[in-house]
Amino acid sequence: MTGAAISSQAQNLTLEAKIRTAPEIKVDLYPNPATDYLTVEFEQSPGSSIQFELRSLIGTSIRISPENIGSNRYRIPLKDYATGYYFLIVKNESARYKKAFKFLKR
Repeated sequence: MTGAAISSQAQNLTLEAKIRTAPEIKVDLYPNPATDYLTVEFEQSPGSSIQFELRSLIGTSIRISPENIGSNRYRIPLKDYATGYYFLIVKNESARYKKAFKFLKR
């Protein structure tokens, strides 16, 4: 292997390590199963660029209006949605974080 190839490999490994070590955002969803509301709580402030996306079990996007209820908590109204399983996707583009949480709406 040439010196340039080794240097290129080292740069790729460094980039991969930076991507993998992006800060983890700790998120709790409750109650599960939910009836009228789903509460999303963050261990630390998620910042202003946090986004929520609700999807049905088959992937249909559903419009939601999360309400910031303080102390790193949000409340998502579910009262008008059908009983079943849903996915709540929590995203923070600036922190390169995206995770889906499955919950049951009764």
